[in-house]
Amino acid sequence: MAAREVLPTTLMDIIQETPRVCTFRLALPEKSPFSFQAGQFVMASIPGFLNTKGRPVRRAYSVASSPKDLEKGFLELTITRVGEGGFFSNRIHECRPGDTIHIDGPYGSFVLRSADETPPQRYLFVASGSGIAPLRGMIRTILMEGRKVPVSLYYGYRNASDFIFEKELTDYALGRPDFELVTALSRGEGTVIEPAGGLPNVRKGLQGRITRLLPELIPKADGSEVYICGPPEMVGQSEAFFRDAGYPEERVHKEQW
Repeated sequence: MAAREVLPTTLMDIIQETPRVCTFRLALPEKSPFSFQAGQFVMASIPGFLNTKGRPVRRAYSVASSPKDLEKGFLELTITRVGEGGFFSNRIHECRPGDTIHIDGPYGSFVLRSADETPPQRYLFVASGSGIAPLRGMIRTILMEGRKVPVSLYYGYRNASDFIFEKELTDYALGRPDFELVTALSRGEGTVIEPAGGLPNVRKGLQGRITRLLPELIPKADGSEVYICGPPEMVGQSEAFFRDAGYPEERVHKEQW
């Protein structure tokens, strides 16, 4: 992976998504030529934060915002504070608005297909934990571009307090009957929560890993374009499900970390 030019950005805002996860909104320099495709990642570093060899500590993070947000002069990185062993994640959570964050990129081939291509019957997103970050950027792009294609998001996390982007994603589903939102808890007690009116496109708080619910949620293959992101085990299980269900390989896109 060849390094790109390092771009200094200014931390505009820190949005607390969950007790351990924050979204860092970064302002780009005026007239910056930086661009990316929804789903790609950047390398982030903090000036003066060096490793034992005196080199900048760099970490890869998916861009959680849409390329359309660049028109407003910012991009967003959504980062989990790992705790013990989270060398960079702990340090960036100590940053404050006005601080400088360096990025370089973009990198990666896990990208949302262009609106110029033949649209699928549905965009189907499967995420676990912080794997929601690049998928949120893709979803924002679909909605901001006004693509007239149904969207389904199947999202798994540990406990009820771990739902990243909860309000935003729920609002999307409440505002669009063709936006399906299903969430599942792998720990704790799951309680299915449906908005007033019992909207059929929203089910939050199912019990179990999201991968175990896929056969129920997707009884047969259709013309969906599938995007999967999360830890390796979850991605591997999801990919195997879609392969066995008969989805063409070129219709299933994955990213894992």
